[in-house]
Amino acid sequence: MTQPANTAVSRRTALASAFAASAAAILPAVACAATSVGNDAHLLALYQQFQRVSDAIHAIDTGVVYKCGTPEATQQESKLETLLRRDDLLLKQIANTPALTPRGKQIKASIVLARLPRAVEDFDLDLSSEEIQMCLSLARDVAGDSSL
Repeated sequence: MTQPANTAVSRRTALASAFAASAAAILPAVACAATSVGNDAHLLALYQQFQRVSDAIHAIDTGVVYKCGTPEATQQESKLETLLRRDDLLLKQIANTPALTPRGKQIKASIVLARLPRAVEDFDLDLSSEEIQMCLSLARDVAGDSSL
């Protein structure tokens, strides 16, 4: 989505929508895992919500680009802002939910693979960023299975 200079959408928000588009290409590969229940039922439910939000962001990014300042552009930017805030919240919730099964770990790993490379490149990430928290969460989940 082209980002005009006078819009209220932040740089982070604009770039995050691009991440959602790249995630939309990778995450469907694990979508079938999100239909299972069990120890990771809460994580899988969060993932399903996350996938729906990512798909909606992707639809906006690949859809009609309205002229800056028009009511349609303002409405679209507002919807995108809301979706991106929801995306961030879901990513935090997923990072704070332990993955207890291989499927849950696969979901988290897929999100990390889809998001982290561009996030590190485009943002000034630190330990408090959602992307880094997701990586640390996945590492904790995997380490919990080891006999260290």
